[in-house]
This record gives sequence, structure tokens and C-alpha cells, in this order.
Amino acid sequence: MKRLRALRRWFARRFGYARLVCLALLIGLAALRIADPAAIEELRVRTFDTFQAIEPRKKTAKPVTIVDINEKSLAKLGQWPWPRTRIADLIANLTRLGAVVIAFDIVFAEPDRLNPDAAADNIRNLDEDTRAKLRALPSNDRVFADAMRRSRVVLGESGLPHVVSEYDNTLPVTGLAMLGESPQPFLLDFPGLLRNVNVLEQAAAGRGLISIKTERDGIVRRVPMIMQAQGATMPSLSFEILRVATGTDTIFIKSEKAGIKSIAVKGFEIPTGGCPAFLLKMAKRSLPLVRLRGLHFVRKNAVV
Repeated sequence: MKRLRALRRWFARRFGYARLVCLALLIGLAALRIADPAAIEELRVRTFDTFQAIEPRKKTAKPVTIVDINEKSLAKLGQWPWPRTRIADLIANLTRLGAVVIAFDIVFAEPDRLNPDAAADNIRNLDEDTRAKLRALPSNDRVFADAMRRSRVVLGESGLPHVVSEYDNTLPVTGLAMLGESPQPFLLDFPGLLRNVNVLEQAAAGRGLISIKTERDGIVRRVPMIMQAQGATMPSLSFEILRVATGTDTIFIKSEKAGIKSIAVKGFEIPTGGCPAFLLKMAKRSLPLVRLRGLHFVRKNAVV
């Protein structure tokens, strides 16, 4: 007891009770932040939402246009999925009208069911000459891939909660240069990966994950820039669009023991604060929207 009282007197003389209380409070708050219980997370995201409503982002430029495939598009051009020759026409028209990069948040995971060789096998009462002519035609996927090679197209891939197929190391991937500590422990990780058919993967200018993780309340407030899927470190679709638009071959990742410090492409170095995701600051209105009723319009000099 005497030693305890002596220790308390020493602390009181050395620091003062006010400093001790502040130190204890600091330790408690730090522990609370690390534990991040539901109540604290809810308070944090609601505060963020309030700031968004008070001061939304002011749009100074509109470099991105969304080409929307809606009910009128389907009524005019037919049910989805469209033959990939039609998607190839879409790419050709967007490129001709000045699109810098074209990105698909769709995964073309299987061959086109309307490929000519499939028609030759499935349509009844065809003579053998007609079947042979159909099989001699290039596949719709090949036509789609050829159109992609004449433009700059980024394809989406999806992270999955389970493995659906063996990872194909022969397909192209985005180059990454890592400086400092390994970034993998800080990345959103998906056990499986769903990719596009090989002929499309090989023709694309880039590939990015379209998978995201919502907050506890189901709202998306942050978008990962780098993730991991089936053991492969990959950019998100949005960051891959930026890489292709800037003509960068390699994404640079700077990491330290506390987390990922920054991610960079040519002309842009984005600080991450330990987490490789950026918070979305919303504007009052969404991105420009083009409803696709034909296959022939988009704003010039845009990313779509």
C-alpha cells in the first residue's frame, strides 16, 4: 500500500491528475477506434452523410458519360443479352465520336450464345452446306475482340466468395510496382474471380474489378482502388480506367507498416491514408446519362 501511495504521489507530482485523466481518455478513445463497434461506425458514417448534404461536391468538369441500356433500348434493339456483334458496333461508334476510354461494368464470362457455330449446331432443318458456311464465319466474340483492339476498352471482372475455376496465368494482367511493405494485408480480398472469355481478355486494353464492399447499412461510401481476387492483386474498374486514359503501363503502390500510403499513375498520385479506397464526395446530380436507343451517339472526348 505504501508503494502504491508513493507511486500515486510521484505521478501526481510528475504529470498532474489532469494529464493522467487526459492520457487515460486518449488510450480509451484509441482502443475504441481500433475496436470500431457498430455504434461508433454508425456515428462516423452518419456524420459523413451530413457533411455530404451540407456541402456536396461542385462539378467543374464532366469527363465521364454513362451509356444507359434501358427499356426503350431493349424494345428497339431486342432482348438482352445482345449479340456481341452489336456491342462491337457500339464500340466502333463510340470510338468514332471521340470516346477516350470505353469501360464495361459487365462480365462476358461465357461465349456468345448467338455465335454462328452455335446456330449451325442448334437450328433444325439446315442443309450441310449452310451449316458449313455458318461454321466458317468468325465468332461474335472474335468480332467483338477485333473492335476492342481498334479502341481502348476496359473490361470488368468480378470478385467472388468462392473459386469457380482455376486461375489462368496465361491471360494478361495490369502491371504493378510496389514500393515498401507488402500491400496485400490491407487489401479487400475475394477468394474467387470471374473473368471474361479468353479472346476478350486478350483484346482488352485493361481489366478491373467491379466488386465493392458496402458499409454496415448497405450504402456505398468508398470505392477500393486496388483489391485482391483469387490471389491476384488487381485494380478496380474505375482506377483501371484512369490508368488506360493516362497511358500508364504500371500502377505504383507505396506501402508502409501502417498501411498503403499512396497509389499512382502518370500525372496522379492519390494518398490513401492506409486504406486503398477513396471516399465518394457526391454532387447534387449524377453523371451525364445517354440513353441508348440506337448505336450512334455520345459526347466527344469522354470516358464512357
